[in-house]
Amino acid sequence: MKDMFKIIDSLCYLPTQEVITDLVASLPPQMARYLKDIFGPRVAPIIGMEANELYRMKLTMTEQEINDSLSPRVKHISMSLEDFVEELDEMGVEKAIIFNLDEETPSGCKGLSNDYYAGVVNAFPDKFIGIAGIDPLKGMDAVREIRRSYDMGLRGIAVRPFMFGIPPHHAKMYPLYATCVELDIPVWFHLSINYSTNTMEKERPIYLDIVAQDFPELKIIAGHGGWPWISEMVAVAWKNTNIYIDLASYMPRYLAKPGSGWEPLLHYGNTVLQDRILFASTWLFMGMSIRELADQVLELPLEEEVKKKWLYYNAARLFNIEPEQA
Repeated sequence: MKDMFKIIDSLCYLPTQEVITDLVASLPPQMARYLKDIFGPRVAPIIGMEANELYRMKLTMTEQEINDSLSPRVKHISMSLEDFVEELDEMGVEKAIIFNLDEETPSGCKGLSNDYYAGVVNAFPDKFIGIAGIDPLKGMDAVREIRRSYDMGLRGIAVRPFMFGIPPHHAKMYPLYATCVELDIPVWFHLSINYSTNTMEKERPIYLDIVAQDFPELKIIAGHGGWPWISEMVAVAWKNTNIYIDLASYMPRYLAKPGSGWEPLLHYGNTVLQDRILFASTWLFMGMSIRELADQVLELPLEEEVKKKWLYYNAARLFNIEPEQA
């Protein structure tokens, strides 16, 4: 058996029936290709469908129609919160950071509210930390939603810049950052390749350099490692000590694969950036459990103490979690 060192999963999907159906129903039309070519081929057969069928459903049905159609299909793969918490305990996951997205303005899809995720956190405060979905195109309503979500118990915000067509240093983002600094909560960015009809350019890591310089107290998480701009990502994080990097949606073992492009992160993540790399699973679409993905970190050519930082201690510091003895 692998080392059962405690884990903090910095970006974790909930496997409840509501969340699984919502992941398809509220998926922006701009991202429909994910259902046909990216995650669909892996997920659709599990619920008795073909990827193209799931793709067509997204293009032709309303959110409510998709929810009504998928809900009974996903019941056998979904879990109650109680069962999921028990599974997390068995895998050694001390805390799971659950997250929402609000992309209603560019997508027209409303999706689950932040209230749902706050309800989960309040039901299991010892197991979950919640991050609110925020739509920066909603202006002051977005600022109010950050405060409302904080009052409900959520402790961070999540934004995918490519969906809004604005880079992280856009003026519309700055009121969000000021609010996050005031509340001492992090902002998570999607920062990697996307397979939507929108450009990748809005998510270049260099834009975070501008944000970090303007808001040195802001806790920033560069999601998905910044691939394929790894050298740029490493340089920006090295310069700005308020930037963390998570590995969500990539198999950790790929970091050690020659020619993968991850070599700079693996090298510097073992040295000058060892305190700012976060394990994050997004396990629901990875075909592996959180523990199996964490075990891949244990197999990387890292110092043993660095592995513990990646898996647990860096996230504990970032999210103000009192470290457990592991």
